[in-house]
Amino acid sequence: MKKTLLIVFLLISFYSFSQTTIKLMTYNLLNFNNYTSYCTAENNSHTNKAGYLKTIVQNQEPDLLAVCELGTSPSVTYTINYILGNSLNVGGVTKWAATNTSSSGYLANGLFYDKNKFEYIGHEIVATGIRDINIYKLKYIENGENFLMNIVVLHLKAGNSSSDATQRSEMIDYLMTTISNLGSNNENFIVTGDFNVYTSNETAFQKLINPDDIQYTFYDPVNQLGAWGNNYTFREHHTQSTHLDDNDCHSYGGMNDRFDFILISSSIKDGSANIKYKTNSYKAVGQDGLRFNKDLLNPTNTSLPQEVITALYEMSDHLPVVAEFYMGEHNSSISLTTDPQFYANVVNPINDNLIFKLQTIYKNKKINLRLMNISGAIVYETQILTQTDHIYSYDMTGLSKGVYILNFNGEGINQSVKIVKTE
Repeated sequence: MKKTLLIVFLLISFYSFSQTTIKLMTYNLLNFNNYTSYCTAENNSHTNKAGYLKTIVQNQEPDLLAVCELGTSPSVTYTINYILGNSLNVGGVTKWAATNTSSSGYLANGLFYDKNKFEYIGHEIVATGIRDINIYKLKYIENGENFLMNIVVLHLKAGNSSSDATQRSEMIDYLMTTISNLGSNNENFIVTGDFNVYTSNETAFQKLINPDDIQYTFYDPVNQLGAWGNNYTFREHHTQSTHLDDNDCHSYGGMNDRFDFILISSSIKDGSANIKYKTNSYKAVGQDGLRFNKDLLNPTNTSLPQEVITALYEMSDHLPVVAEFYMGEHNSSISLTTDPQFYANVVNPINDNLIFKLQTIYKNKKINLRLMNISGAIVYETQILTQTDHIYSYDMTGLSKGVYILNFNGEGINQSVKIVKTE
């Protein structure tokens, strides 16, 4: 045991801990290049909106941009190319590309991505009879990495009637059936878009967070569940409406609904398949918590530069939502193991909880778990029984920030992992 720990500590002195993160933004672009009797070239010009979107993207610097309400006239391809050429690949920037998409009506979804970090593999079209839901498959390729992720972009039926809620529920049925049919090889899923739900108890939302098959459960990264609509408690998470007064195009009445979401699969929540949600990175852009039943401008909004706040106000009646994710094999920055049939995949860094998943053929094998500080002193220890595909979680709220060594030791097994406590 002492010899193994000595090797581990020697390795630490030569190893620099680093992580790669990416940022995802989801945004309802409000009839972008789709003109109606109420959203016109005068009050919702797509040429002006392209400039506003450029300002927002340059401020937030996302790596993925998932959008809904793309106009399909003369084609959705035209609208996508217009955004690429006037909002994204501007000022010398050339990194942005777009996935293929589908349009079952006058509005469509889309996904833009940094082609230096992602490769587009393909996508599934979920035809719901109302609006298509799109599942875009990407391969993460930065730093020589090579693993898949799936971005779902949806725009559920709007309205607060019982029939509207029923249609939203039916749309989610189509989505969950498609995800189930794709199988377990597609475990990294993120569901984004405009859900148009008023409460987490609505059937459509429950089918995502409490599905019949728990392996397809989705999670709210900020765990803010409840009745969001017109509820002061959730003021920091409201995403609609940026406008208080009616201009004929934008919804109005001020910020009092949480319609826009980024939900994550369990693999991303637990960090068990190369992608891990970065704690505290989820936010509604421009939302400072002072907007309840008010617009984005009054009282003065100092959460971002004024030109960005103005762009958000003019761009859409929704706020974009962003979240960041750790990418790659950062879970095991140092890992020594003496048994190829045993491997602990540890979520790293840790904050409140130490979480890991064992990849092993052994069942009910006794393993001693020890957590040591950089000096080698044991700060936590327990004994576990191995279980296949089980997520282990231990409360570490009392542990100080710093670098630690997590050691798994049992008959024929000795694995050590360097971890970092961030909070």
